[in-house]
Amino acid sequence: MLHFHNLINEVEDDVHAFFTCASAQSSWQAAGLSSVLGSAACQQGSAADRVFALCRNEDYATIGRVAMLLWSIWHNRNDKIWNVNVRSPNQIGRAAFDQWNEWIAVHKLRSNDDHDVPPVSTIQWEKPRIGWLKCNVDAAFFVGAGRTAMGACFRNSSGEFMAGITQWQQLTLSTEEGEAWALLQAMNEAKSRGFESVQFESDSQVLVDAIRTKRRGNSEFLSIVNEIILVMLSCVNFEVKFIRRQVNSVAHTLARAANSWTSFRRFEIIPSCIELLIFNEMQ
Repeated sequence: MLHFHNLINEVEDDVHAFFTCASAQSSWQAAGLSSVLGSAACQQGSAADRVFALCRNEDYATIGRVAMLLWSIWHNRNDKIWNVNVRSPNQIGRAAFDQWNEWIAVHKLRSNDDHDVPPVSTIQWEKPRIGWLKCNVDAAFFVGAGRTAMGACFRNSSGEFMAGITQWQQLTLSTEEGEAWALLQAMNEAKSRGFESVQFESDSQVLVDAIRTKRRGNSEFLSIVNEIILVMLSCVNFEVKFIRRQVNSVAHTLARAANSWTSFRRFEIIPSCIELLIFNEMQ
């Protein structure tokens, strides 16, 4: 009877699964939503109470991102039970973050209501205009090693490799912070090399929107955004554009490879891990 009682006590409820367990909290952080999780709306009542409180207090984009995260947590829980397939909390949060960005990008493409929204790029990498360089940037998160890494690749108007960098730091950043840090490192590299006209591409819609709208705030993410804006004020031909993840595979591959190399590396010759990708995108 005692054993049965213990089993009852260990049954996970929805508040624990979605909000209070360590795994869920790590997923919220990886999705860039830790400040939302810490808000008053998330502190009391049932899971439904907390969701409705969020809907009353947060903006449309935040509610959408929370909904995507809760779905991602639930989907992973079912996958764990039925398919013995478990993703890390960081992967769950990152997936939710990426899926929301993709959904909103497609939604904006289909909507003709907002003519100020810049068009989302096609699903093919595009060469920069003559006289410009393009720099693709991405961040990678290695939770087990406690590292955040980045990769950046500069190409000319023919699509040829000009330079690249990878870097990692012994710090676990949120997804938003990692993407912003990666872009700032890429901009600093461009400045140090004397590159004047550069179009930077990131697959983080949240980051690109924050730069475009000059979002203010005292979070770590927004302080990095502010540094990026200051660099862009001094380098007037630095542009930032949002692209889909599928079009950012060169930078994504570099960022993943960064973990295998020393903490900072510069490339003058194309690294073999991105050779084929760059060749295909030159066509």
